Amino acid sequence: MKVFVSHNKADKATARALATLLVEQGIDVWFDEWEIEPGQSIVGGIEEGLTRSNVFVLVWSGNAQKSNWVGAELRAFIRKRIDDAGLRIIPLMADGTELPALVADYRGFDLSSGMKLEEVVAAMTGHPRDVEVAKTLQRKLIELTRRNAHERDPLPHLVCPSCGSEKLKRGSATDYAHDDTYYTIECQECGWGDWTQ
Repeated sequence: MKVFVSHNKADKATARALATLLVEQGIDVWFDEWEIEPGQSIVGGIEEGLTRSNVFVLVWSGNAQKSNWVGAELRAFIRKRIDDAGLRIIPLMADGTELPALVADYRGFDLSSGMKLEEVVAAMTGHPRDVEVAKTLQRKLIELTRRNAHERDPLPHLVCPSCGSEKLKRGSATDYAHDDTYYTIECQECGWGDWTQ
């Protein structure tokens, strides 16, 4: 994901906070004050940012509506999206200003309703939400395994960790020459297997 943050200078604080939160999640962000150095072409920098980006975040407000720059960036990205339907446009409404007709259909976020930027970033990236869900599910799986598995089971799987099937075949073999016993488990659905000594 490479995000281009389009905004009017009056909304710079909101745009900067959003860009910072995205970077903290490991997202590559094109943000004008980070990318265009003194003496560099503003138009050239914006063109490069739009070319490299696959997500266009539009920080929309009354100020953005009056901005020629924001309008030009939006039109350029919409033109790019016509050729590549995989590109995303995400409107971020900073106030009650009505969205332009060409982006009104895209799902966005309404900051004027009290939504926080952290929530926007979580919804955009999925990372915090997915990680928290994974942690919760992992804790629950460990708890269920401890509660239901036989205390002496060397491979205490309730279901296959690969496909979730309950069809697990357990076995053991003894190596008499080394006085070792090997325990095996195999999923009859997907073929996943594990063993321990």
